[in-house]
Amino acid sequence: MNRVFGLFVGAGLAFGGCGGGTHVSVQPVRNNRILPAPPVVEAKAPRESPPESFPARPFAAPPATWAELGNGLKIVSRRDKSVPIAHVRIAVLAGSSVDGESTGLSAVCGRALASSGAGTLSDTELQAKLETLGASLDVDVDADRIVVGLSVVSNRLPEAFDVLAQMVTKPRLGKDDVIRVQKRLAEEAADNARGDGRWGALMVLYRDLFSLPAEHHPYASYDATADEISAIKPADCKNWHRRFFVPNNMLVAASGDVDPSSLRAAAQRGLGGLRKGSAPLISFTDPMPPGSTKITLVDRPGSAQSEVAVGTLASKKSDSSYASFLVADQVIGGTYTGRIFTDMREKRGLAYLSFSQTYSHANSPSVFYMYAQTQNGSTGEALGALLDHAAKMVGSDVSPEENETASRFLAGWRALESGVPGREADMLCDAWVHKESDDAEEERAKAIRQTTPDSVRKAFAEHVRPGHFIIVVAGDAAQVGAALQPFGEVKVVDPTRNFARIKTLPATKQ
Repeated sequence: MNRVFGLFVGAGLAFGGCGGGTHVSVQPVRNNRILPAPPVVEAKAPRESPPESFPARPFAAPPATWAELGNGLKIVSRRDKSVPIAHVRIAVLAGSSVDGESTGLSAVCGRALASSGAGTLSDTELQAKLETLGASLDVDVDADRIVVGLSVVSNRLPEAFDVLAQMVTKPRLGKDDVIRVQKRLAEEAADNARGDGRWGALMVLYRDLFSLPAEHHPYASYDATADEISAIKPADCKNWHRRFFVPNNMLVAASGDVDPSSLRAAAQRGLGGLRKGSAPLISFTDPMPPGSTKITLVDRPGSAQSEVAVGTLASKKSDSSYASFLVADQVIGGTYTGRIFTDMREKRGLAYLSFSQTYSHANSPSVFYMYAQTQNGSTGEALGALLDHAAKMVGSDVSPEENETASRFLAGWRALESGVPGREADMLCDAWVHKESDDAEEERAKAIRQTTPDSVRKAFAEHVRPGHFIIVVAGDAAQVGAALQPFGEVKVVDPTRNFARIKTLPATKQ
């Protein structure tokens, strides 16, 4: 979860470029594309306040054009002829939430789909074909969907779409291809377990937030462990493809210099032959918010620093308070201007990195968490500071200046994103996955501009309750365990053994 695990295969570029190749990105969870993960920055001397901003100017995206094939496949596009590049995506509701008991299935199959060739084309031949077209191909997997897409000079779109359609309808997914991908992903997961504290913290955070009494919630796995990946059978990928790659579970989305009628013709030629069918229904039960505070310590012996995550469930995207909650998130944890950054990073020097983040799934409440990376000796103080800031945000007013800064930043981000090549096509996919209108991002930006300090505080207080958090710390248990015990009982787990419990540290008086 914003934790982007990516792999470049060949000489490809990410969505938006022209220069053949394939980019595979396996993202168990994304950050809603509102904010990227904040960078680590060095403390600086106080700076002069910037001049007052001009009034926000509304942004309007080009209108979307919709079509539907006879087999139920939907097509949507936004045309912009300013640059002769076409960005095309095929989205399928087959992300990690459909894995069931085979955690990691969509990640393995998605990467194998990108690297095993298609139809009569071997992997090498597929790469050569992309090079000839000057197309960049990308396969992106997250919790809710897989997106296979490409960017190409617009006059070569028909040829490029044929290649894309062949990948989606006739992937090779051979046994050797799947095993090769499995081995790579298992090695990556093992490396993460040994050396990535943030990965370990978020693995536990999502597991605990989406814990259900009698079943595994589709969103409970932030990522797959090495053992889970190794347990997947090669034949499972062909079964995954057969079950979920059906027309009513797919969308073709495009932006850039794309003529809607030409796009429909290409889709009809490449995907119109798919038979009608229904994908399996996945049950999404809303998890209960944390009933009390739960503390887990992910043991990383020898680590010189610890990483602290404090999380809970938050607004759904469909909630009227969602825009206000996003502004609250920016007020408390925005980079450079957020409360925890200016206090913990710049004033007190408690953290190398501190921020908060809200991630929305298509079929559940959002996940909100505050995060800090700190020295072993400051772990307890850093955790206390995060909890204090959450309590203050609930119980005190948001200033008009804070609300203005946060809302302007978030509303302006939409206009900035529109200039990223291919981003409009991505957002059309996102809206479809989340069952929103084409203009959902514009409407949300408008709602963000209309938030008030009172609505922001109330949205935060509605979901963030002091004493009801999932707290996860990744660090050396021998060094930081005692600092966590004043906050409550601490469960210590081993990330290299599928997060098995090692011991429990009792709570001590503060």
